Order: sequence, then C-alpha cells, then structure tokens
Amino acid sequence: MKKLLVTFLGAFLFLCGPNASAQLTSGDGTLSFGGGFTSFGIGGPDADLLERMQFPNMIPGFYFGASIDYAFSAIEGLTVEPGAYIAHYGKAFQFGLAGEPKSYHANYLRVPLDLKYTFTMDDSAIGVAVYTGPRFNIGVGGNMFSAGKTYPGLRPFDAQWGFGLAFTLQDAIVIRGGYDIGITNCIKNNKDLSFDDLIIKRHTLTIGANFLFK
Repeated sequence: MKKLLVTFLGAFLFLCGPNASAQLTSGDGTLSFGGGFTSFGIGGPDADLLERMQFPNMIPGFYFGASIDYAFSAIEGLTVEPGAYIAHYGKAFQFGLAGEPKSYHANYLRVPLDLKYTFTMDDSAIGVAVYTGPRFNIGVGGNMFSAGKTYPGLRPFDAQWGFGLAFTLQDAIVIRGGYDIGITNCIKNNKDLSFDDLIIKRHTLTIGANFLFK
C-alpha cells in the first residue's frame, strides 16, 4: 500500500505539470461545505477476534467539513479535491465477555486527498464525477481510543484508500457517496488481552451532500 500512495502522489504531480503552483494559488478553486451520514466497521485477518468480543459490525455517526476542488490545466475534467472533516461515531454496546453495555464513541479529523474526474455532459443540469484517493484520520477524542482491561483501543491515527461517486445538481449541490478501505492497522497493542501486532483495519462508508461556493 505504501507503493500505491507513492504512485498516486507521483501521478498527481505529473498531471499538474508546471501550471500547478499557479492554479493552487490563483483562488480559482471551488469551495464546498457539507456533511452527512457515516459509519465504520472492521476487517482484516484478525477481525474475528473483535467480533467474538461483540464488537458491532457497524458503528454509525455523522460528519461535516469542507473541501476545495482545483482544476488541472492538462486534462479537462480532472481535478484535485483536498478536504478537512470532523467525523463522530458512537454506539452503546457490551464490549467484552462481561459487564454492562455502555456508550462508546470516537471522533476523527478526516483529511481526504482525492483525484476527481467529472464527465462532460452538454446542456445537462446534472454533473457526474468519480473520485479516488487516500484518507488520513487523526483521533481527536473519544473513549474508544483508551484501551481498557476488557477491550482494545483504537489507534489515534489510521489511513485508508477511498473511492466514490458524486452528482452535482444545478452547479450548486453535490450529492456524494463513498467507501474507504483501511490500509493501516487501527487497533492498539494490548498484551493483557493478547492483542499484539494484530492486523485489523477500519472500513468507512459516507453518504452526504455539499453546497458549492464559487
């Protein structure tokens, strides 16, 4: 996956070409604010260990934040879209083999960096785009980051690779849905629970809307 990230960034710089710096500083980007529904589940070779501890298949939540969409000069319709979002997840469940159900929650600063291609559709009020790129997630609070005696904790940083589909309506609202696949481990080592160097990753679903400002 590290090679994939390097390849992505290298292709990004190549496609930008010599006009990239001027474009990024010219103020020609399209700013958008929005949010929506999100949820995450776990996967990987060792995910069944958490499932046996009654870890839910899905932890729901919501997200909000902003993105800015910059056009490339080399290929029409190809843009880069970095963003910054706050995501909150929470659910009440019994984690472990004993004890009472309690509320668990986790908050992340989510930083996506997408390559996006918008298909040209003449005389249409709807634009269609596909996007893909890495996501960097930084934990900013929540009891799921603190490993307990009967449950493991989430790591304060993880990375994912995402892809999705977006529909722009009347050049004013973007409806988008995406799925992010975990590429780094998300669970802390916990020798008391025999959780040491496990391969467990976080996968995320997002469905929401952004409002465009030009």
